Amino acid sequence: MANVDNNKFYFDRKNYFLRFVSNEEKSDINHGINNNLNSTSNSMSRNIRHALEYFVDDLRRDSHRTIEKFLNEQTVNDILRSIAQLLLNEDDRICGNSAYIMGSTVGTELGLTHFFTAFSRNRTSNTVDIVQVLCKLLTHSDSECVLNAAGTLGTICGSKEGRDLLLNHTCINQLIINTSSLLSSTNSWIASNVGLILARITVEEIGCKIILTHSKHREILNQILSALDISDPGRSTNAAFAIGRLIEGDDGKKTLISDCGQYKIFDALLLMLEVNEEKGVNKNACYALSCLCTTQFGFQLCLQYLPTFHRIILAIETLLISIEHETVWFALMCLRTIAGHDGASEHILRSKTIIDKLKQIRDKWNKYQDIQEEARGLWYLLHRNIKPNRPKIDECRNTSAEISWDINVNSWDDAALQFRIILNNQSIGVTNTTNYSLKDLQPNTNYNVQIQYITPQGENIRSDPTIFHTDDELPPPVNNLHVERATMTAVRVSWDSPDLSACNLVKGYQTYLNDVEHERTTECVITIGSLSASTTYKIDVCVVTSKGNGPRASINVVTASTGDSNPAPPTFSVIGRREIHIKWQPPEVIAGRFTRYELYCNRQDIPIYSGQAQEFHATMLKSDTAYTMEVVAITNEGRFRSKPAKTRTLKDEFNAQRHSLYELQSQSPPRVKRTESNHSLYFPTNTNAPKASPPPERRLSRETNVSNRNVDITSVQPIQLKSENPTNSRVLPVLARGVQPRPQELIKRRNTQRFRTEPVSMNHLQPPTTRITPSRIVPNPEFNREHQVRWAIPVVQKIPQTTPYRLASVSESPSIIPDLRRSERSASNSIPDLSLNLPRTQSLSQT
Repeated sequence: MANVDNNKFYFDRKNYFLRFVSNEEKSDINHGINNNLNSTSNSMSRNIRHALEYFVDDLRRDSHRTIEKFLNEQTVNDILRSIAQLLLNEDDRICGNSAYIMGSTVGTELGLTHFFTAFSRNRTSNTVDIVQVLCKLLTHSDSECVLNAAGTLGTICGSKEGRDLLLNHTCINQLIINTSSLLSSTNSWIASNVGLILARITVEEIGCKIILTHSKHREILNQILSALDISDPGRSTNAAFAIGRLIEGDDGKKTLISDCGQYKIFDALLLMLEVNEEKGVNKNACYALSCLCTTQFGFQLCLQYLPTFHRIILAIETLLISIEHETVWFALMCLRTIAGHDGASEHILRSKTIIDKLKQIRDKWNKYQDIQEEARGLWYLLHRNIKPNRPKIDECRNTSAEISWDINVNSWDDAALQFRIILNNQSIGVTNTTNYSLKDLQPNTNYNVQIQYITPQGENIRSDPTIFHTDDELPPPVNNLHVERATMTAVRVSWDSPDLSACNLVKGYQTYLNDVEHERTTECVITIGSLSASTTYKIDVCVVTSKGNGPRASINVVTASTGDSNPAPPTFSVIGRREIHIKWQPPEVIAGRFTRYELYCNRQDIPIYSGQAQEFHATMLKSDTAYTMEVVAITNEGRFRSKPAKTRTLKDEFNAQRHSLYELQSQSPPRVKRTESNHSLYFPTNTNAPKASPPPERRLSRETNVSNRNVDITSVQPIQLKSENPTNSRVLPVLARGVQPRPQELIKRRNTQRFRTEPVSMNHLQPPTTRITPSRIVPNPEFNREHQVRWAIPVVQKIPQTTPYRLASVSESPSIIPDLRRSERSASNSIPDLSLNLPRTQSLSQT
């Protein structure tokens, strides 16, 4: 029936809604039902036909306004029940129009409410079982009836109450068979609507269980999987959602793989993502893949088809740059679900562009919270397997340590990134900074510390451990720091080591000079040189261990002055007539390295002693004479002279004219002389012989050098021949007495030449000894090798018994005449009397 006035609704001209509830029409409807649905369309009132046509025409004109008018009727529930009865009519047009009106009514929230009220379980016997009727209409021969019935069921399943109504109905199994069989319909609208019914049934867990446990689940699952064909976007979209819900659990995955094969779902999803540009198809394909990867079993199934899986991931990443909000969200959701599995990040990061795309999403979709949450979650999951850098030990003490680390990932939000500190595999704290202070540690103990990122999506893997060793306790200070010796330029200090048994790795002792590090030593003594004289220095010493430097022990030291290095004046422990025993002490401070001492007498330039001893015995001095002694200490720093010390030898009542060993010679050395007497000795002389001394008192003397190696002094020891008149001169002892002289004619004369004896120079002196012992002066004339001197005439001389002779000991060379060797005497003993009858027959020959 055509609407003559297109600007007016039929319900404005006539209220055709009342025709569905008039008594006449009710009887006609009931009559038709009671005749087992065998009545024809002719039996239906013409008013009801017209009312259905008017209703459908107004719905097509403005569905919202028409439904609003319809639901405002007071008998709306009765009208709905009446229309439900018309679904059983054999007239396809009546049946189809009734299904269309019913689907349009339940499409609104208020209409659905009236629907549940009209067809509640407490319905009367005259109320039609709407679910059963609609399920049967799915097998109707008219496609219009099937389409409207499928649309009505799909709309009813859109609510929780509607799904419960269907799932708890006795015809649910038949409904699933009918809908799954229609997925292969050539009518895309029918296939899409029945796919929507299955998709909405699987929203409930009971719906998934009914399908997976259905007696024909193999056939049903294959029909749903085949509906993923990209030729029908609506059907494949709804089928993909149904597949995703069915395989979200491991039981559904195993049943689907067992009934349909493993490869079909991956090939179908790849085509949906790569080829079909329909946004709904892409979104539900992402959803199906995310449901497959909700468990580790599903992710392992993906890895078994790795090349196809990588192509699917690349196709999903392409969706991230879509301009459609929901498409981007579904792509992020799918990738985030996949990235939640261990090892999945490396497959997602193969593209090398995913990180940049996530940054673009963060900036582009910053006003969409749902996209931001999914992108942030994917960001942290992709960085979850990036191992943090090892923490660094900035400072380690005995009971604490300072650590820090570098962030090796870009943070989505710095405020959301936290770090967990793990010490010896135990979590000890969480911080937002990149440093941390470890406290309450044990000294001298090994520890290992790790860092772990904490993101809003969970915890990352731990870093490699950093092993460190806490220090010992600080070592104690040294004990008994004192000065052993101080000179003008050096100081030697020593100390006692403290108890270091509790310290680990003692490195030694660190010394400081005026608070400046000087030298580290392992000994408990040190010598500090290159100092200045008469200066105060501060010296510190501390123990150095692996922990560090312990507390210092300090001492102030004053270096010696120049006067402290001068020896004290010598002292005289023994003073005799001709000898003095000199002693001296070392200086208080020896500047430099000591070499030797030198002893000077009477300010002479040549020392009488040189050596390292601290005493010297000077002999053969002059009696009753003043002597001045000085000591000089010689070091590598120079010569340090003591003040002079004076003393005087005792008087000599026996012979005061005797020469001193250290007396300076004021005249030329005397020559060897022979005195003449009645018993004179006859020696042949040559023309070069020196002139003899006057006869009253002739002397025989000879110059010899003193054997003291420390002085360059020529000493003279006189030998006198006594005359008949005893005088103050000492005489040469006679060897025989009472012997008659031989006649001169019997004496064989020989030519004998005597040579002058010269003093020995300083170059011929021997090295210094510790004591000076003068040698005995012995005439040593040179004789002609062809002749011998024979003492033919005995000398008659008597030696007084009361005259002592002091002769010093000497070590003579082998060349000294053996006869003279017998004449050595002690300095304190007198020569004994000899026999007067002893003849002088010994020969003196040159050797």
